[in-house]
Amino acid sequence: MKLPGSLLASSAGLVLLWLGACAGSAPTAPASSPWPLVAPASLGSERVVNQVVRGAFGSRELTFNCVVTVKDGSMTLVGMNSLGVRLFTIRYDGKEVHSETAPALQGAFMPERLLADLQLVFWPFASLEKPMHEAGWQLSEPVSGLRRLRHGERLIAEVHYAGVDPWSARSWLVNFEHGYSLQIDSQAM
Repeated sequence: MKLPGSLLASSAGLVLLWLGACAGSAPTAPASSPWPLVAPASLGSERVVNQVVRGAFGSRELTFNCVVTVKDGSMTLVGMNSLGVRLFTIRYDGKEVHSETAPALQGAFMPERLLADLQLVFWPFASLEKPMHEAGWQLSEPVSGLRRLRHGERLIAEVHYAGVDPWSARSWLVNFEHGYSLQIDSQAM
């Protein structure tokens, strides 16, 4: 099935708006990623999940599907619109990030931002704490079901979990610095 160009462009445009809204980095953060990415193998297990990601920034909202695969020391994300049209593919081997995007996303797409958000939500605290600390970030879990990321005295992001295993439940990420939130519903495939 071939989709009209305007439908693909509007779907890609929504993702681009979110990623563009998130693209600005803090003056003290690396330009490519807001906080350090860790090796996919540090997850400690292999995963294949389907996620429905709902993003909100300002008065705009978007929803896209994402298949996340962590296997053999690599992480792959495939993002699709509601009709199953591929918007992006991101591959991260622990050293380099490679991405392919729909034409409407090229230029402003920041795959490192999406990888960093997903790792903040889903990677074990123990695998994130040391690399974050070494890069000047403070990660904490003050109570069960809550994770916070600070840079200096500023609260940058907060993650809330609806279940014990975020890979099979709903999670929320709020990025206070860039003014967006993500609701992520995950289901094993």
